[in-house]
Amino acid sequence: MAQEFEHIANDLLPKLHRCIRLPQRITRFEKASPSFFGLKARTADHDINDLPSLSWGKGSDFILDFGIHMVGYLSFHLGYVGPNMDAPCRLRLTFGESPLDVTIDMNDVNTWISTAWLPDEIINIDICPQTINLPRRYSFRYLRVQIIDTSPKFKVSFSNMQCESVSAVSQDHCIEAVEFSDPLLQDIDHVCISTLRDCMQTVFEDGPRRDRRLWIGDLRLQALANYSTFRDFNLVKRCLFQFAAVRNADGSLPACVFEKPTLTASTDYIADYDALFAAIVYDYVEASGDTETGHLLWETVLDCPKRMLRSLNLTSYAFEAESSKHFIFLDWAKGLDKSAGAHGLLLYCLKITNKLAKQLNKQPPYDELILKMTGAATLFLEDGVFVSGVSQQISFASAAWLVLCEAFPPEIARTSLLATLAHPEAVKPLTPYLWHHVCDALAMVGCYDECVDLIKSYWGGMVTAGADTFWECYDAQDRMASPYGDVRNNSWCHAWSCTPTYLLRTTLRETVKARGVGKVTMDELDQRWIKRTLGYLVLQ
Repeated sequence: MAQEFEHIANDLLPKLHRCIRLPQRITRFEKASPSFFGLKARTADHDINDLPSLSWGKGSDFILDFGIHMVGYLSFHLGYVGPNMDAPCRLRLTFGESPLDVTIDMNDVNTWISTAWLPDEIINIDICPQTINLPRRYSFRYLRVQIIDTSPKFKVSFSNMQCESVSAVSQDHCIEAVEFSDPLLQDIDHVCISTLRDCMQTVFEDGPRRDRRLWIGDLRLQALANYSTFRDFNLVKRCLFQFAAVRNADGSLPACVFEKPTLTASTDYIADYDALFAAIVYDYVEASGDTETGHLLWETVLDCPKRMLRSLNLTSYAFEAESSKHFIFLDWAKGLDKSAGAHGLLLYCLKITNKLAKQLNKQPPYDELILKMTGAATLFLEDGVFVSGVSQQISFASAAWLVLCEAFPPEIARTSLLATLAHPEAVKPLTPYLWHHVCDALAMVGCYDECVDLIKSYWGGMVTAGADTFWECYDAQDRMASPYGDVRNNSWCHAWSCTPTYLLRTTLRETVKARGVGKVTMDELDQRWIKRTLGYLVLQ
């Protein structure tokens, strides 16, 4: 079946749509307090239309602002001014998703993931004039250009600077135009859509800057947001079959896959991601009505929870994370005990597999086990709050998943969730990935106002901080927060942060008084955002 599944995925390869984006201004960043980054963008002394007439020598630099986050390919024309070009021109180009990228250097980065992901390039140009086409794809809004060296005999000039942006979503693609009474929610919805669009390439990438890969956990959230906006069912289907095509020998799925040079399973394995594949298939079949795909992937779905099931205590049927031979994620929160959260997640996946079985007119496979695990869930509720592990740790992760799996009566789930979230010692999420599940849990138990408040506080905090796309991680108290040890290796356009648009357009729609007002193209949305950000219409 692997070859058949890969063939199905290959047939669904999307056409990438391209459009040209131009820099909107030459900018500079000044220190500013209070602000999240401690910086404020100001238009520089030179107008963007003056750029071709300006010359730059050794040690000079400037920052271009394209006014919007883009994923694409940079090109420019490089000329020289002077009697002779008697040496190469050496440039450093830094592609900034955030102001931090273009205001702090990329030296001495202390991180446990590869520094090859850092968004800067040093290039040497031997002969000018010349059109420079950079072969790599970049993800950025700002471009910092540093002239490292020329010679005393010449300076350089830049013209025709542009980015050919790419996405599986075209600029004339129409989505439902939704009007929110709260301007902050309008902005949050917009930034979610931009984030998702920029991550939609030939697969749903986790981040177009880093890691540029298809991950199960990210795919689930991207697909949900996609069903409420772009409704690109083929791209979801392609990704599902890519995972199914590279199953491990025991039927488990890798946490992510490599698309190029050939479709290959990563050696990364995350047990909870494996189990969640069932939820992606169910959501896809429910949204698209494509039961044929459900039938084709049924055996894959049945294998996905098996590794997690080995960590159930066979007496109590409670999940014991410490007995797992495999990594369990849930979130990057430091010191997070994962037994309770993983119990809820696994139970959620078993229940959703049963729901998929009913969609496909199959016998639900987990009725008995669901009853036993539902009974065991009470072991994780103590004195009205959700707890996990020997230390009885209280955390948002435990609360979110034990509510989402519907192991408790609605009123108990509601009061226990609110009590846990209010507990002063509760371990909070680090990533939007877990914050989404907290929001989803609040909505499930009818705490709609609390859910909206959380979206406005967390995602709204990123908007207020200047986000054009939502980030991989966000800590309102620490602009340098990073799961990797150094903020310079963070992704500032990350797939798992795009879900408020899904909640706002579905479950919370009535609460936030959202109303449909026709259709809008992506180009129209982009132009509105640039005007909102810079105060004027797009320069073309």
